[in-house]
Amino acid sequence: MNTKLLFAGSARMMLRYKLRTFMMAVGIIVGVAALIFMRAMGVGAERAMLENINRTFSTASINLVSGGGHMGPRAGAKATSLKIADFEAIEAQVPGVVMWGAMQWMPDQDVRYQGNTKQMSIYGYSDRTAEVWQRGVTEGDYFTSDDVRSASRVAVIGTHAAQALFGGEDPIGKQIQVGSVPLVVKGVLEEQGIDTHGSDKDNEVHVPVTTLMRRVMNIDYLFAGRIVLDKPENVPAAAEAITTLLRDRHSLAESEPNDFVAITPKLVQDIVGNANRVLGRYLPAAAGVALLVAALVIANIMLIAVKERVPEIGVRKAVGAENGQINFQFLSETIVVAVTSGLFGMGLGIMGAVIYGSLSSVPMVVTVGSLALGLGAAVLVGIVAGVMPARQASQMDPIAALR
Repeated sequence: MNTKLLFAGSARMMLRYKLRTFMMAVGIIVGVAALIFMRAMGVGAERAMLENINRTFSTASINLVSGGGHMGPRAGAKATSLKIADFEAIEAQVPGVVMWGAMQWMPDQDVRYQGNTKQMSIYGYSDRTAEVWQRGVTEGDYFTSDDVRSASRVAVIGTHAAQALFGGEDPIGKQIQVGSVPLVVKGVLEEQGIDTHGSDKDNEVHVPVTTLMRRVMNIDYLFAGRIVLDKPENVPAAAEAITTLLRDRHSLAESEPNDFVAITPKLVQDIVGNANRVLGRYLPAAAGVALLVAALVIANIMLIAVKERVPEIGVRKAVGAENGQINFQFLSETIVVAVTSGLFGMGLGIMGAVIYGSLSSVPMVVTVGSLALGLGAAVLVGIVAGVMPARQASQMDPIAALR
């Protein structure tokens, strides 16, 4: 049996029956393309989130968020348990604390400059943002400790915020307005992209935390804060000590849950890793459905092809073709279709990922493993779909076939 001739014959059959080949191929092409596209999206999202975590979370830091059960800013969230005095007590009583920074937050506020209005998130921070939250400015200056102490009407803004409000104009020294409060822009923030909650960190306005609390929101509590420790290995012990201290300060009974959340970098990485593992399983499942449908379509088309080619099968058997050769002939035809379709699907998936990644802020990462998975899935579909038709063809009675 000449395998090379068999596969060449299979390729000729594809070209002879173009409509049949197209109907067999389209499901595999769509399924493989979808598989590669979704895997690219999943891998890209995981890498982006982990990069964001590594960029924004020091290995020697603990985030405290007011209220229990959530890990970051949420629209509608209102928790009043954390105060500046809590962080001062932590700095004084918990060993290994180097510094801390407070944070308050207002989502979706109208920010105005002359005739331009844009909805943005407003964050209140201390003057230690560059050290504590690892984000400084690329233009101008961040606000100072004097600005925080006096609740100055100053702000620094993200690059997207600057573009939306000022276009190409230099924003430094210009006055924007949040609600009824005018703020002078002192600087432009370093770019940070999309955070783990899907928020655009470059569409933000930062003001002194005291300014946001006293002049804008008229409150005395914080949304969150970050504590920086001297060594990463001290994080677990510090988190336990902080929890004990805050529960005592907030007069919580043993049966009462915490009214705050202590978030360590390891906790965030574990949660993101688990979430992406789940997505890694379920996102390709949609592509798997398309491939399953493709297998059923191919199997049915090949069964029809077997019936149409009964005389051919009879002639081949009459001149000495064995059952295994007939079996391999029909199986090779489905495999050739599957592999060719898989290659087209891979190309389509890569092209879709590149185009979507260039037109959106979603990172798309096509890996060698994804390509191998796509091609392997196509070959598997070809084998599974071709087994039954090939078996039926090989077991056909040559005398009956020649009638």
